[in-house]
Amino acid sequence: MSITEETRRESNQKVDRQTRYNKILSVLIPGVEMTAREVMHALHYKEPNEVRPRMTELCQKGTLEVVPGKKKYEPETDRYVAVYKRKELNR
Repeated sequence: MSITEETRRESNQKVDRQTRYNKILSVLIPGVEMTAREVMHALHYKEPNEVRPRMTELCQKGTLEVVPGKKKYEPETDRYVAVYKRKELNR
């Protein structure tokens, strides 16, 4: 294993995923749509990578989803980015 793979694995193991999931879900309440950067700002984080990997994992778990056909302009990056929301439960 290379040094970068080893340090990445060690850093990844230090993240308390469930706490981070709960924080993300506390701002992405049902009916709210936000970009990863908006979630980052709402949680007072300084780095987008503090929320993006966890949001990807929540999408893979089926808790969040990218809003179909919707993107938002982000002035900080001069790019259009995905918008996320809580996945609606089938009733």
